[in-house]
Amino acid sequence: MIMKIIKGLALTFVALVVIVVLALFGIFLTSNNQNVEAFALAPPAAKEATEPDDGILIFGASRNTGLDVAEILAARGDKVTAVVRPNSNTEELKKLNVTLVPGDALDMESVRAAMAGKKYRAVLTTIACFSCNPKPDYLGNKNIFDAAKEAGLNRVVLVTTIGAGDSFNSAPLPARQFLKDMLPLKTQAEDYLKSLALDYTIIRPGGLKTAKPTSRAILSEDRKTSGIITRSDLAGLIVGALDDPRTIGKTLAAIDRDFKFPFDMR
Repeated sequence: MIMKIIKGLALTFVALVVIVVLALFGIFLTSNNQNVEAFALAPPAAKEATEPDDGILIFGASRNTGLDVAEILAARGDKVTAVVRPNSNTEELKKLNVTLVPGDALDMESVRAAMAGKKYRAVLTTIACFSCNPKPDYLGNKNIFDAAKEAGLNRVVLVTTIGAGDSFNSAPLPARQFLKDMLPLKTQAEDYLKSLALDYTIIRPGGLKTAKPTSRAILSEDRKTSGIITRSDLAGLIVGALDDPRTIGKTLAAIDRDFKFPFDMR
């Protein structure tokens, strides 16, 4: 009995040590964010009245960041088209009066149909899925990129995560473990997009939390950047990147410099 108690205490102690080490590691990664150089987004330029424009096409707009982006764009009068799967909850999108098009990123024909005959100013994809099989993080995004290329829609914005590509070592160890099945797919998606000679922007947010915007979030080209960001702040940065042609060809981290991992994830 005594040995069982001792063993239990030892395991508890080891678990506490692991938690403390991981927390300290996260603090270490995010402690220098105040010194991270921000990519200063330019204000949106006025569009010419005669410019043909079907607005923004969004994959992943039914919830979370994609929905937040759709809300910002719709509120300022932009045309927004959202590709939604048959089983998606579209109630929030309907409130925004955006155009809904049935489709699935894993179904190439429906992706092509969503783009056929349109002159979208940009195509945005925020799609990701932990439980899907197959996951859309690479295959779905590949379909989107290929269809955009075929349709002559050159402006593509992809949202992945810190930990993808050359930012792998910047992600906290818990995040790397949690996303271990998805990071390689997100890296594949990034690399494939870069290979297509499209006007791409890749945005890698840190840990995402649902909260009111702080308006302190930034984009940065620093590959060592790690941190946390609210979904609403991320949406604002995505819209800023859509508006700013200087983000073309850029891969940008998105964080809030004042948040510390893991304590501010709650």
